[in-house]
Amino acid sequence: MTLIYRKSSLDKKNTDWFTKDHSKATLASIQLYKGSIRGISNCKLEFEYPISAIAGTNGSGKSTLLAMAACAFHNHPTGYTPSLRAQTYYTFKDFFIQSDEEMPVHGVGIRYGIRHNAWRGKKKERLGFQARTKRKGGRWNDYKTRVKRNVIYFGVQRVVPHFERSVHKSYRSRFKPGTLPKETKLKIAKIAGRVIGRSYADFDSYEHRKYSLPRVTSAGVSYSGFNMGAGESAVFEILTALFQAGSGTLIIVDEVELGLHEKAQIRLLEQLKKLCWELKCQVICSTHSHAVLSSLPPEGRFFIEKVGSSTIVTKGISADFACGKMGKPNAEELDIFVEDGIAAAIVEQALPLSVRKRCQVHAIGSHSAVLRQLTSRYLEGIGNSICILDGDQSGAFDKAIRKVVDGSEASTEEDKSKVSDWAKVRIHYLPGETWPENWLLETAINALKNDPIGDPSGTAKAWGLASDEELLDVLREANLAEKHNEFFELSELVKLDVDRVREDICRLVLAMASNEFDGLIASIEAKLP
Repeated sequence: MTLIYRKSSLDKKNTDWFTKDHSKATLASIQLYKGSIRGISNCKLEFEYPISAIAGTNGSGKSTLLAMAACAFHNHPTGYTPSLRAQTYYTFKDFFIQSDEEMPVHGVGIRYGIRHNAWRGKKKERLGFQARTKRKGGRWNDYKTRVKRNVIYFGVQRVVPHFERSVHKSYRSRFKPGTLPKETKLKIAKIAGRVIGRSYADFDSYEHRKYSLPRVTSAGVSYSGFNMGAGESAVFEILTALFQAGSGTLIIVDEVELGLHEKAQIRLLEQLKKLCWELKCQVICSTHSHAVLSSLPPEGRFFIEKVGSSTIVTKGISADFACGKMGKPNAEELDIFVEDGIAAAIVEQALPLSVRKRCQVHAIGSHSAVLRQLTSRYLEGIGNSICILDGDQSGAFDKAIRKVVDGSEASTEEDKSKVSDWAKVRIHYLPGETWPENWLLETAINALKNDPIGDPSGTAKAWGLASDEELLDVLREANLAEKHNEFFELSELVKLDVDRVREDICRLVLAMASNEFDGLIASIEAKLP
């Protein structure tokens, strides 16, 4: 079920500061404009919301994009040093490592868009760009010239339990209370409690050298990271680092949902939104989670996929569509109900690929069955549905509305009006004023008669006919058949499978009268989230 995301006032505030504030050096875009890295190439992401989630199948390039984001910035020696690191910044060598047998990364160009107020030391607010390049046999260029910013990268290792970390076990008796202010520790405890669904009386991040160990008290029991769940410990780790790094930090999290159940994932996103507003920070993460994607406004969702040698990044993708691409069944963004297979074929072939792949067309069986199915969707509270009835029903629009209203069992005039308004924007019709088979054949016949160039789809040749004139003859003969039997008659005339004949005629009509579908396509596009 596709739910339309409703932006909150917090979403609007986050969008406003993120797209206008140049004081935090926010990352506005990443573009791989030259070469390829780990199989991804020529792609661009533009960020318009402080939290961005990148979805995709395994091996699609999510982690590569996160690494590219982490390398967008440099840092001062006095900047925040992430846990287990010697430097305050990341380099490409931290992420792109090859064995002796592997091809090194070279011939690459990455362009970063950054909203900054001190380009080259000058106080001028603008969206500017920096490029990182690596020639064959060379090194990545000009690290030190990168814009300065605190960046923290969290890989999947964060969810490895502390009792499985040999170094932490070796130092277990050496960890000492950290230096976080008391009010910050209490704040972290409260936020983590909201995410995990547990009340923490206190929290501290114990430290030894470059290592940290969370310690909390809950329900009168004190325990450390050695006895925490993986997700619980990871939440404390992320929050601690964020508050230590402070305002304007870029947080990068690989598979942000790891270790957390669905409700906790949703609550984590809620808290991160609040922290983005409070601390003016930015979060870029990867995910396979429907809950994570559906918790973000459209501009915070991205889907990356490899199609042949190309990399395609789709922005604003719905959670259902993204998870459908990753294997979740019945995840199209829009269900389209039609009467039969002929209508389904017309709609599917009429829609451009960019729209068709986001829809599921269902042949229900009859005019009344379609309207019952639409009514059922209303009763279930599912709005991502429309119906497309045959053209010969177009004169009965008001009657169709009444059927949906009656089927909804609405009792008051106010409720009936509500159902009517809902149905009016979801009932559409195929072109023409006759049943689909007749309309297709009549349109094909008229187009062939009136177009001196002939049929651009090459149907006559594909069917083994001598000319378009011979094609016209068989179409006219098939059109004399009984209602709904036209394509069976046509398949007998040309000795081809009925499905093949139907698809070829749909293709011919679309090639010669595509403007007939402009209004219908626009209506469908308007219903997509």
